[in-house]
Amino acid sequence: LHLSLRRQRQMCIRDRDMTKHLDKKELRHLQEILNAKEIAARIRTHVSIPDELDEAGTASAADVDERLNRMTLTELADIEAAQRRMQNHQYGICMECGCAIDYKRLQAYPTAKRCANCQLLYERRIR
Repeated sequence: LHLSLRRQRQMCIRDRDMTKHLDKKELRHLQEILNAKEIAARIRTHVSIPDELDEAGTASAADVDERLNRMTLTELADIEAAQRRMQNHQYGICMECGCAIDYKRLQAYPTAKRCANCQLLYERRIR
């Protein structure tokens, strides 16, 4: 069963008062996750794919490197934006509705800008 977009928005707004903000321990843990992801992404920007791996002939190693670097730079930008939200005490708050983003969602996707309901609405809008 899919809820209507309006119904999902109402649920998120209704649930806003029932959600809690992140405590210091949770924030520290999420900061550690972000730091580890940042380090891994920065390392990936310095690693290239050897030409020997380009056996398929469909894309050169340079093309693959370029695409991976673009994805990594986007990931780094998302990480830096999440770190700025932490500094500004806006981390873990949905940019669409102001609901607290669930801690489990942030653990799985620490750069999340939207709660699960608003993310679903966003993805439906861009399709």
